[in-house]
Amino acid sequence: MKRVRVIVNPGAGGGRAMQRLARSLVPQAGVELEWVQSRSAGHLAELMNVAQREALHAVGLAGGDGTVQHALAGLEPGLNRVPIGVLPVGSGNDFALGCGVPRGVAQAMEVLVNGVARRVDLGVSREGRRFCCVAGVGLDELALRIIYASWLPRSKVLNVLAALRALVVYRPRHVRIAWEGGTFEGEVMFAAVANTRSYGGGFRVAPAAEVDDGALDLCIVRRTSRLKLLVNFPRIMKGTHGELDEVLLVKSPWVHIEGDDALPVPLDGELNLVQTPLELRCGGAALNLMVPA
Repeated sequence: MKRVRVIVNPGAGGGRAMQRLARSLVPQAGVELEWVQSRSAGHLAELMNVAQREALHAVGLAGGDGTVQHALAGLEPGLNRVPIGVLPVGSGNDFALGCGVPRGVAQAMEVLVNGVARRVDLGVSREGRRFCCVAGVGLDELALRIIYASWLPRSKVLNVLAALRALVVYRPRHVRIAWEGGTFEGEVMFAAVANTRSYGGGFRVAPAAEVDDGALDLCIVRRTSRLKLLVNFPRIMKGTHGELDEVLLVKSPWVHIEGDDALPVPLDGELNLVQTPLELRCGGAALNLMVPA
């Protein structure tokens, strides 16, 4: 009998996580399935910490990228004995999809129960804060504040609308960025340090990123006109923006970011976690994840 625990973030997917789970899941033979709901980000991290100390076959996370980000805070160094699986019921599921987890909840549950454990990379700040998808400065941060202030449920449509609205009022930030083999100084529309190819529900900002290559992918979009960025917005969605003169794409095991002032740096769509000056590195093979066999 496989003992599997699923930690549910009831607020994921605009509060629709429980509905999606109830519609999609059916009992599985030979599986002792346990369900527990988180009450807050801190409680979610605590639940993950407790699960890693128990005799479980796997522990599932029912939510999106933000749910994974909060769960990572519960993993003490070296404490990832129990493999983690993701049931992608969030508004942004880029980490799960980037690791090969099926989009369908029932299929993702099959991976959680009968998949194989694989080591994948994470991003790590000097302070030890980890992220699964992205850390960014600039336009992304303003768009997230618009999203959090909105009465609309979290969704890809809201993410796109927020990005377009933020573009209208955004003022480029002056930053200094260093990576292995290069530096940049100047004003940017945004700079993203990515572990996955996409984030935010499908923005393919780092099309060459891999979750097991031991490197982070840096995307810098230099200052440009709002009109030009708006016209090329579909290219960012598709991942073909690397051909633009204003865009710089590089790989590096570490990235250092400074601003003239302390700039907030969201992690996986979560605000108020870290700020510049900030050093990020790739935590190679840092997470034990259930993926399709």
